[in-house]
Amino acid sequence: MYDELMQRGRRPLLPLMLMLVLMAMPAARATAAESPIVQKLLTRDYDVQADGRYTLTIHSELRASNNSAAADIGQIPLGYSDSMQDLEILEAYTLKSSGKKLPVNVAAIQSQLQPGTPQLRMFDDYRQKVLVFPDLSGGDTVVWTARWRQKQATFPEQFYTDGYFQRTFAYDKVEITVRAPKAMPLKAETHGLEFEQQAAGDKTVYRWRYASPTALVDDTASLSPYDRLPRYFISSFASYDALARAYLALAAGKVQVTPKIKALAEEITAGVTQRRQQAQRIYNWVAGHVRYVSIALGNGGLVPHDADTILANVYGDCKDHTVLLASLLKAKGIDSEMVLVNLGASYTLSEVPTLAQLNHAITWLPEFGLYVDATSGVGPFGTLPIEEYGKPVVHTGGTGKAVRSIPILRPGETSLTARTVARIMPDGRITGTSVTSASGPLGLSLRGYAFEIMSYGAERAAKAQLKEASLEGTGSFDVTTPTLAPQDYSVSGHFELEPRAGIVAGESFRPPAGLEVLIRPGDVLMGPLTVATLPDGESTPCFNGRETQELSLELPDGKRVAQLPKDTQIDSEHIHYHAHWATTNRLVTVRREFSFAIDKPLCTGATRAAAAAALKQIREEQRAQIALTGQ
Repeated sequence: MYDELMQRGRRPLLPLMLMLVLMAMPAARATAAESPIVQKLLTRDYDVQADGRYTLTIHSELRASNNSAAADIGQIPLGYSDSMQDLEILEAYTLKSSGKKLPVNVAAIQSQLQPGTPQLRMFDDYRQKVLVFPDLSGGDTVVWTARWRQKQATFPEQFYTDGYFQRTFAYDKVEITVRAPKAMPLKAETHGLEFEQQAAGDKTVYRWRYASPTALVDDTASLSPYDRLPRYFISSFASYDALARAYLALAAGKVQVTPKIKALAEEITAGVTQRRQQAQRIYNWVAGHVRYVSIALGNGGLVPHDADTILANVYGDCKDHTVLLASLLKAKGIDSEMVLVNLGASYTLSEVPTLAQLNHAITWLPEFGLYVDATSGVGPFGTLPIEEYGKPVVHTGGTGKAVRSIPILRPGETSLTARTVARIMPDGRITGTSVTSASGPLGLSLRGYAFEIMSYGAERAAKAQLKEASLEGTGSFDVTTPTLAPQDYSVSGHFELEPRAGIVAGESFRPPAGLEVLIRPGDVLMGPLTVATLPDGESTPCFNGRETQELSLELPDGKRVAQLPKDTQIDSEHIHYHAHWATTNRLVTVRREFSFAIDKPLCTGATRAAAAAALKQIREEQRAQIALTGQ
């Protein structure tokens, strides 16, 4: 709810499946008549100065309809940057349903680290003050007012902010006000809110009003809130070109060819004269040696560290990776540009220039016409995380237009194949081996998954994977250390499921996929397969690619399949899906092959409708079961 107070920190690469779960997760709440928490009043008041600093005052009144909801709102953390802001709690109290006020002793509230913040100021200076409301129960309201004073402008003589409102939350009254000097004209963009602008002395007042007392039960979607929800943007930047120049000024001087940088560049490229190969060597070194750490120190949420500091620490956030990469490349006379992109599910940029939809930094190599992302740690040279393809980006290099687009994923650039060979024992145990192989961006995701396995432990990860698939048993993954080599990458695993006598006796069951990882045929490329509640009219990210699954199951002596499921064939302009079942002697097999082809980054309109219909068929087919008989 208080998005402008939250750090827009640079994020590490999310494992593909976690990213997709977060993209499609509904925020379920009851309708307004039953809404457990209602925002009775919310005001945000910005008083902007000519130098870009501002004072933000927020007043909030949240009512809980029951005791459980009261527990949810009984403790409210308010965050701030210690070096960039001062935070003052003006008032806070519990307003009982009887009208009685129970004040919070705001003078006793101490600043503390936010949860998960490293205990070192060199990593993070974000702090919080926590409001704890007394004697709170159903029907009561928590009321607070706080003021943030910006001690240093993010961009000198510039101001911007933005926000959105979830449809699954009930708002009785919201008012956002920005007061700025007339000499600092602001551009505003509004979706789903009332907006007005008026003069007031030497200030211009921009005001939004919003109300949504009837909340949706859920609002399942794949796209970012900034692409679809009621939202607003305001900015003093005349264009994204101006924002890019301002960002470049903040980062000026960080790319340096120092003696240490020069020596390392020569060491990395020793014996290599071909310039693209030199760039690849340097990229591989940065991606493989510099650990990702999310650093938010004052304006460090935007400004990278200098090259020597990054090299000395051998860690940094995405901006630091781009700076060190640029410095080493520059030492070899190879140009590069830092590029801002959204590492999530936002596929638009607001017309008003802000950083709302830009939360990650990658690198553009103009000499080779190539984007690279060194923060993944496992991405081969020129291979990006799948969620970056087709995105609008902002180049900060100062040459050419700032706003451009990463090309969509080309056909044939990514694929995934999963094979499981299993055997049913006479007592109903199932043992088997699974191998998942992937190339391109899906291969990058598989490498990231392999790192998670190595961190979690091969046997623990296998047990968790089986449990996620509703299978009881044990197993172990076999992974090799992911490398930056461009060839396919594979993860294998061996498993044994607990005995199920009913299977041998004729109980219907689905042939187990065992320790296959990541995705099944039909998932991700044209939208999430498992989210059946996603409306047909909701756009989804889409990618060219191919996915294959092969399951082979050997039956016990004297057993055969009573009846094979029917084959499924789906063919359209963009979609191909074929599932074929077969049986030979005591061996049952099913092969599923899915491919998707599109020339846009999003499935919308008729394409999305066709994808939704195909996903429904694919879900039904993949629920197919078999039963054994001895006859």
